[in-house]
Amino acid sequence: MKKAVQRLKVSMIGAALASSLVAMGGVIVVDTAIAATQTMVATSSVNLRSGPGTSYPVIGMVPGGAKVTATATSGSWIAVTYNGKQGYVFRSYLASTSTNAKPLAAVSTTASKATGSARTTNEVNVRSGPSLTATVITTLPAGTVVKTTGVTTGDWTQVVHDGANRWMYTALLRRGGTTTSTGSSGTSGSTASAGKVRTTDVLFVRSDGNRNGTVLGKLPANSIVDTTGATTAEYTQILFQGQKAWIASRFTTAALSAPAVPLTSIVSTGSLTSAQAKLVAFAKAQVGDAYVWGAEGPDAFDCSGLTLAAYKQVGISLPHQSAVQSTLGKTVSRANMQPGDLIFWFSPVHHVSIYIGNGMMVHARNTKVGVVVQSVDSYTGSGEGPTVIKRLLP
Repeated sequence: MKKAVQRLKVSMIGAALASSLVAMGGVIVVDTAIAATQTMVATSSVNLRSGPGTSYPVIGMVPGGAKVTATATSGSWIAVTYNGKQGYVFRSYLASTSTNAKPLAAVSTTASKATGSARTTNEVNVRSGPSLTATVITTLPAGTVVKTTGVTTGDWTQVVHDGANRWMYTALLRRGGTTTSTGSSGTSGSTASAGKVRTTDVLFVRSDGNRNGTVLGKLPANSIVDTTGATTAEYTQILFQGQKAWIASRFTTAALSAPAVPLTSIVSTGSLTSAQAKLVAFAKAQVGDAYVWGAEGPDAFDCSGLTLAAYKQVGISLPHQSAVQSTLGKTVSRANMQPGDLIFWFSPVHHVSIYIGNGMMVHARNTKVGVVVQSVDSYTGSGEGPTVIKRLLP
């Protein structure tokens, strides 16, 4: 009898330890271990928040009995996807639906000591965890130097951002990034963006801040480019194809200002099909709206939320994730793009825009400039072109 009681006590202690958070090798085990992208169920109605804490805004409600996809843990919170929205739910309100779940790597919000640095080679999302389904904390422009912790997992690198451990896609980072001061040429080193401007005409991109600088390329009108904050009497320094360069200041304006070419004249709807005309008209009408992660209108969007809302106008339902949208439709070449086609960016895909004709596109670019119209060429200025272009219309 005593042995039976002792065995029972040992079992109870083991269960208690399993239900507490135990850090082992960078993995945190919760009540019922969570498998990567495992389905879980809400035990009662619970708020879906934008971050792992009650101080973060409520972005939705998960009703009791609803199933969510768990992707990571952050202390007492679990990162989930529900109805296309990504957010956090307090762990006590979720139960695993699997009896063979494997542990999921946790997201640490306490910053580790930085052991190195890297530079972004393009616009990169800073995420709460090492997954495309993890919450996007912010988006950093090309040329931003970030501190790294030395921790990597799969395709992801852990960085220190605003005093917390976050994650960025490794393929879009260059190791050993430094912020380097330059002379007038400004072609060495890299720096974070200090702002953005829109070009009002076709501009030469020069190696120096004067008319004698070597021409490195051209920017079409309505290109939105990142600036470094450096200027001369007549020129503004920008980030172009991974390096610093210069454009004439008098042909630039604030990125949030109206396009130099009126939207009504960017593409004629007379030659478009009815569905194309609806898509183009809707996309142009949203220019100037804010970028809000997870939003799909009517006054704010993220990139896939904008394309989702646009295609609703023609009776086509899209998932709220650019990577999934990129698997739909028919692949077309850049030379054969037509208004209404979707242009997907980066590898793996994590951005999407709508082509509206005449070399122009509309997209919810980031929180700094919101929904903008700009040339397709100007968004390739960082050195990368579209990953894939898809046609969803018949």
